[in-house]
Amino acid sequence: MSQAATATVRSRWLPAYLALVVATSIATGVASWLVLPRPELGPLLLLCLMGIVSFQIREPDVGLRISFSFLSIILVASAAIVGVFGAWVVGSVSMLIDRRQPRWTATMFNAAMCGLLGAAAALTYRLLGGAEGSAMTHMSTAQLGLHVGLPLLAADVVGCLVNASLISGVLHLDQGIPFGVQLRRVLSGSGVAYVGYGIIGLLFVILWFPAGLGAFSALLVLAPLLAARWAFIQYGEELRSHERTIDTLVTALGTKEPAAVDRSRRAAVLAEWIAEELGLPPGQIGTVRYAATLHEIGHLGVATRLLRRSPSSLSPTERRVIDGHCVVGARMIEGIDFLEDARSGIRHQHERFDGTGRPDGQAGHAIPVAARIVAVTTAIDDVVRDPDAAPVVSIADVARRLRADPGRFDPDVVAAAIVALDKHGWPASAPAEVAS
Repeated sequence: MSQAATATVRSRWLPAYLALVVATSIATGVASWLVLPRPELGPLLLLCLMGIVSFQIREPDVGLRISFSFLSIILVASAAIVGVFGAWVVGSVSMLIDRRQPRWTATMFNAAMCGLLGAAAALTYRLLGGAEGSAMTHMSTAQLGLHVGLPLLAADVVGCLVNASLISGVLHLDQGIPFGVQLRRVLSGSGVAYVGYGIIGLLFVILWFPAGLGAFSALLVLAPLLAARWAFIQYGEELRSHERTIDTLVTALGTKEPAAVDRSRRAAVLAEWIAEELGLPPGQIGTVRYAATLHEIGHLGVATRLLRRSPSSLSPTERRVIDGHCVVGARMIEGIDFLEDARSGIRHQHERFDGTGRPDGQAGHAIPVAARIVAVTTAIDDVVRDPDAAPVVSIADVARRLRADPGRFDPDVVAAAIVALDKHGWPASAPAEVAS
C-alpha cells in the first residue's frame, strides 16, 4: 500500500474513532448522573479548578511523546471524594480549556478521554468497595488500607490502562504507530509515575476525610506535586540536551558532506519505524534511532577526496578506508554516556548475518539489533538512490534487492522494513518515490 493510500485509510477511521470515544464519554457521564450518587458542589468545583490549573501548567514534552500534568493525581483522588459522575466532570472540564491546542477535535478527544479515565477509576474504586466520605472518618489504619488504599491503587492502575489504550489507539490511526508499541511506550514512560500518582492521590483523600482537613488538604499536596513537576521538567530537558548533541554532531558531518545530513534523517526515521514493527521497548528504539542518525559520523575521519569519488573508482585500499568509518565513528562518540549503547550499532553496521562481515565477524543475533537495523536502512537508501534505478522504486523492488543476498541481513529486520515502508511510505526528503 502506498503512503497516500495508507493516509486515506487513517483519515477514514480516525474521525470514527474520535467520535466513538466522545460519544462513549458523554454516555458514561449521563448514565452516572442518572444512576449513581451525585457529588457535593463545593468539592466538585475545587477539584475542577485544580484539574484546570494542573493541565494549564503541565510540561508538554518530557520525551517519548509523553506530557506530564497533575491531572491524573487529581482524578485518582476524585474517585473517592466526588464519585463516578464527579470524577467524569473533573476529567472532562479540566481538558476543555487548552490554550496550546488549536484543533478543537483534539480538545474534544482529550476531554472525552480524561472523562472516561476519571469515570473508570471511580467506578473501579466503587466496585471494589472503596469507602466514601464520612465513612472513612472512624476507620483504623488497617481498615483505611483495605477499604481506601487498595481500591484507590486499583483505580489508579485502571486509569493508567484506559489512558494508555486510548492514546495508543489515536496515535495508531493518526500516525501509523503500532498499537502495541505505543502502548508499551506510554506504560514504560508513565506507568511507574502512575504508582506515585496513586500514592499522592491516597494522601490527598486521607488528608481530606480521615484527617478532617477537607478542602485545605489541597494546599498540602501542592508541594509534592510541584516537586514531581520539577523532576519531569529536568528529565525532559535532559532528553532535549541529548537531541541538541545529536544535532551538533550531524551538523558537523554536514559541513564536510552535506548530503549526509539528509541520509542521517531518513535513516533515523526508517530505523525507528522498523524498531517499532519489531516491537522493541522504548529505550531500545531510542538507541536504534541514535545509531541510525550517527551511522556515518565516522566519515569525519575519512579524507574528503575519497568521500567525493564514486565507489567504482576507488581502489581496494581506499574502499577499506571508507568502510572503516564505522569503527572510527564508534570511537568518536566514546565517552558520551547516553550514546554508549548506540556505539555498538554504529561499529557493527557492516557485519553480515552469516558471520562474514566486518569488523569482528559477528553472526546472527550476536550482532546488536541496532546494527542489524542500521544495515537494512542504509541498504534501502542505496536502493532508492541508485542512479540506475527507475524514477519510481516499488516496495517489491526494495524487498527483492534486500533478499538477493540471503546471508547479508537479518530476515526479521528485512520483513519489518517492508511492512514499515508499506505502512508509512518513504521518509521525507527521499530523492525518489517509493510506490506500492
